[in-house]
Amino acid sequence: MAQVKAVETTPQDNIDQLSSQIVTLREDIAAISKSLADLGANTKDAAVEKARQKASELRSAGEEQYHAAQVRAEELGQQAVDAVRKQPATAVGLAVGVGFLLGFLSGRK
Repeated sequence: MAQVKAVETTPQDNIDQLSSQIVTLREDIAAISKSLADLGANTKDAAVEKARQKASELRSAGEEQYHAAQVRAEELGQQAVDAVRKQPATAVGLAVGVGFLLGFLSGRK
């Protein structure tokens, strides 16, 4: 059988090898740190964009609701005007009654 002679390394070879592994490890850690920073920045940008989009959607929905409320208020106002024109005596009587009731309630202390 052939015997293979083991290659002996000196302590200096071990130190040099360890130093090169440490340099490689530092480079790997730096690359990982950069990847994590990029991931964080991308995630932040995506979250900001999503928040802006949601705010825009909510603003649009709010404007639609505001417009619908304006239209409804105009309709109710017109109905009140029509009711007063059709039955002025009833409207005056109702106004007097509501005024009396509010005066009575606000006069009590």
